[in-house]
Amino acid sequence: MLQVDVCPYASDALEDAMRLAQTKSLNSYTFSDCLNFLNYVWSDIYNQICMIDSGYYSKTVKLTDKLTKLPRFVKNSVRVYSAQRPVGFDRRDYRQSGDADLTAPYTYQISGTDLWCPDALNKTVWLEYCPQPTQIFFTHHNRDPKIYPDGHDIEMNDKFNLYQLIGIIPTSADLSVEINITDKNITGSDIARCTKWLLRHRNPRLEIPDEDITEYVIKESDPEEGDWQLKYISCDYPYIFCSYQNSITGEWRSGFLNKQYEWTNYNPFAFIGRKDNIEYLSCKYNDKTGMGVIVRDWNDIDEKITKINNIPEQINSVIYIENDFEYKCTDGTVINFTHGYWYNRFATDFNYEKVLEWDPEILPDIGDTVLDNAILKMYNGTNWEALNTKSIKHFGVKESNPVVKELGWTPDTKLVYPAPEVYRYLVARLAEKFAALNESNIMGVQSELTDAHFAFQAFLKKDKSAWERMRNVNPATITDWL
Repeated sequence: MLQVDVCPYASDALEDAMRLAQTKSLNSYTFSDCLNFLNYVWSDIYNQICMIDSGYYSKTVKLTDKLTKLPRFVKNSVRVYSAQRPVGFDRRDYRQSGDADLTAPYTYQISGTDLWCPDALNKTVWLEYCPQPTQIFFTHHNRDPKIYPDGHDIEMNDKFNLYQLIGIIPTSADLSVEINITDKNITGSDIARCTKWLLRHRNPRLEIPDEDITEYVIKESDPEEGDWQLKYISCDYPYIFCSYQNSITGEWRSGFLNKQYEWTNYNPFAFIGRKDNIEYLSCKYNDKTGMGVIVRDWNDIDEKITKINNIPEQINSVIYIENDFEYKCTDGTVINFTHGYWYNRFATDFNYEKVLEWDPEILPDIGDTVLDNAILKMYNGTNWEALNTKSIKHFGVKESNPVVKELGWTPDTKLVYPAPEVYRYLVARLAEKFAALNESNIMGVQSELTDAHFAFQAFLKKDKSAWERMRNVNPATITDWL
């Protein structure tokens, strides 16, 4: 049987909860409200899972010093032990020491985020812990984005709080030129030519040295996967937004760096199982509305026919139709123009005729136009004269452009859980919250919450089912196992 990874995204949980609660919560509450509800419920469910079984989300690291700084962790899931390997059979669990035996062997002490273990210097000691759940996000309006049919200008900002972003293009071995990304004449090709990126303090009198961030914004090239060239960069403190284009496939990859220059991929359409292929056009950080990013979606190509508003009204004029389209004439009639040459007999837009192959049995009139062995000819009264096709205007030209959309700036987080009951319980609790804030009593929400809660507790082995009770009363014997 084919095993498919069906773990949904945070936006899926929010959408399912709104559907269950029969409310469009994104219209009723702010983006930050919905994000807080989502993170609180997910954190509570995560902690319940960790208190029952720490193995699903746990991490194991080796202690190398007496004093170790701990990351944020779930208190009930800390375990310190000595063994040759993390999964070794010769484990020895350590106990928590008191104030009187801090240096005793096989002991450890936790104070705040400090872990004191004296055996870490002369023994192989491991720490197993469950980190706090990471912050989860959803992309605002990823299912119903605002469309810009006429496109949008590229906007870049170089102000990063007290610093200014500077790009440097080498011109020779010893010379280089600095570019200002806010200049409208700067293109993506100019940005790709930059070999160094600096953050320069905006007060030159302080003489603070420039901070080189080149290693964070320029990707290393790979002969097999191609070179990811930086084509867009913009600052909006505390983030730096970047878009890269692959030199081989032409695909786009976008994301942003935080204050610590940690990279986050941005894929607002991961919930439908597609690659990002997103190019930034304008990026603003907004923690309240969640909006602020305008992109070109290169996986959503809009094809439209242009140059069809004013067809020439000249007698004996010839036009070339590149793409089929319907044209509404000045008298109200509609002509279905198809691919090929068209001839206007009487200087009106509704008297165009399709140019056909030459027929020797038809007596021509002056100005008649035919195709003779793929050569366009016009009758001048005495003979057929070949026309210069380069001078003929084209109409109905098809343009293919990526759709420009406005979305939220946050990525869509994938939810990883051990059983489908977890996701069901998450959706039910979110729906209950949305229904309560709307002062509505949806019977379906209460029924689903009860069923989901029972299923979740059964998964945690808290709410024992009938078969579980039977096993407790009549445990399996050796005969049953044999």
